[in-house]
Amino acid sequence: MRITSGMTASNALYYLQKESSRLNLLNEQVASGLVINRPSDDPIGARQLLDMNDKIDRGDQHLSNITKSNLWLSVTDTALEGMAKIISQAKDLAGTITSGSSDQTVRDNAVSQLTELKKQLVDMGNTQLGDQYIFAGFDNNAPPFSVASNVYNGTSDDISVEISNNATVAMNITGDAVLKGAGSYGSVDILQTLDNLTTAITNNNPTDIQAAAAQLDESSDQVTNARSDVAAKMTRLESAKTMITQNQNALSNIVSDMQNVDYTEAAVELKQQETAYEAALSATAKVMQMSLLDYLS
Repeated sequence: MRITSGMTASNALYYLQKESSRLNLLNEQVASGLVINRPSDDPIGARQLLDMNDKIDRGDQHLSNITKSNLWLSVTDTALEGMAKIISQAKDLAGTITSGSSDQTVRDNAVSQLTELKKQLVDMGNTQLGDQYIFAGFDNNAPPFSVASNVYNGTSDDISVEISNNATVAMNITGDAVLKGAGSYGSVDILQTLDNLTTAITNNNPTDIQAAAAQLDESSDQVTNARSDVAAKMTRLESAKTMITQNQNALSNIVSDMQNVDYTEAAVELKQQETAYEAALSATAKVMQMSLLDYLS
């Protein structure tokens, strides 16, 4: 086959363009610090990077959910601890007057203390995180309890958050389960029990005082059970956080290895490519200057 000058020129231009494209790619990689700047650079690698970055984003969202849930549960546990102390004080008070008292002043003082303890208990039941009432379920924009009424004004719903793919955890416990005995922690209406104890002391009725005091023992267990539930949820959140963090680190390392430029290697390759391109330019210039007379001579 006869090789014409046109063919020689076309081949020379093709290889020049190829070397130029490679040089431009290396310059872009060094400038951006990224091996893959667009899907066409490496379609398969780009797809893998998209998948891993999507997993990293989901992991970040799960970690955010875990952080918020841990804060909510920590505030919940602090409130439950306060409730336990209030109930303990009420029990101690009931213990000093179990058999009643003929002294009106003693009874009035006990009633006054119990009234304040109930107010404190309601305050604990109305604990807020930001502008949300943590024991109110979904209806957490308004206080779930009031001193005047023992009615629970929240909902019994769990506020569940996703902590991993297809796994959720309820970050709350509801006030009716803790203080009204409407859940699995116990069956004592603690607010009503304090009212019953107050009435029994006011009426100086030892039988009713002892019955209310016994219910306070159950109330204490009820709050303890709620705290155990909170602790179990926090343990689960911590385990999920550890696993997700490890996965995030592994994925980030893989993405870094695939995407980030090795500047030492890139600098060497870029220098080699610049030398090769300059050589190709020089050779092409010499070839393109030759005429038919050069070949005949």
